Amino acid sequence: MILTCLRKIGAKIGLRAVGIAPVIDEVRAVFPWAESVICAAICYLPPEAKPADDKPRGLVARIARGADYHQVLRSKLEQLAEAVREEGGRTEVCVDTIPIPERKLAVLAGIGWRGWNGNVFVEDCGSWAALGEVVTNIKLPLSRPLNIDRCTNCGRCIRYCPTRAIVKPYLVDTSRCLSQITQRLGNIPTDLRMLMGNRIYGCDVCQEVCPQNIGVKPTVPEFAKNRFPGAYPEVLPLIKLGNREFRDLVKPSSIGWIGRTRIRRNAVIAAGNLKCKEAITVLKDLTDDNNPVISDCARWALAETEQIFV
Repeated sequence: MILTCLRKIGAKIGLRAVGIAPVIDEVRAVFPWAESVICAAICYLPPEAKPADDKPRGLVARIARGADYHQVLRSKLEQLAEAVREEGGRTEVCVDTIPIPERKLAVLAGIGWRGWNGNVFVEDCGSWAALGEVVTNIKLPLSRPLNIDRCTNCGRCIRYCPTRAIVKPYLVDTSRCLSQITQRLGNIPTDLRMLMGNRIYGCDVCQEVCPQNIGVKPTVPEFAKNRFPGAYPEVLPLIKLGNREFRDLVKPSSIGWIGRTRIRRNAVIAAGNLKCKEAITVLKDLTDDNNPVISDCARWALAETEQIFV
């Protein structure tokens, strides 16, 4: 009865799938009291966007273009958790904040299946799915895994990955995945900088080329709202981003969690890959920046740009 109720609530509030997974060791290590894991997925796909003009612009992955999915999904999961608490259960809502294997749990809960690109695919959502969990001490009937594999031998995600990070089906080398690289602390090797293109946050290539994502449509109103950073933020303002601008504009956004330094680093690299003439002056200033990561990336970006314009 509880699962039926949870699925009805989920459908009403915009969740694409709800299922129950067993308490695996990784969950037990964090929540010793757990008896069941309620898994859910939401489609974060925003409407398609185009650059507003021909100014030098970066690129933000779809998961971070509008509302922060952590907040959107958490608010919906809290409604599921409330239904469990009404039955006397204890709950803990998790949205990419607790070290538990979300993708593994989603597959066990039968809400999706793994693709060659390592992502979980959800019916009518494709891999544009954000995952979350409600851990509870109530023992719920387990859902049945789908036990399907809709990846054929097309291999498009493997062929088109800019860094060849998808080593083989279902195995991703995260040290080469551009989505991870844009979020990584510290400096970025030169060979990977050149492959980042104008990316400021994340990478969608393996999802964009996947046939299973054809026809997926945006459905969640929260992700349709136009807000910072959008799909194509201007590069120069991000390079010049000061502490106050970061605090007021960027920190509350979906990319703010990676911090001012990483955003500026990625914007500097984007300027170098775009051969951004407008950035030459500011890049020269940044070659003496107090932050060694920024100064090193600025020297690289300046050299990349000056070979075209100087």
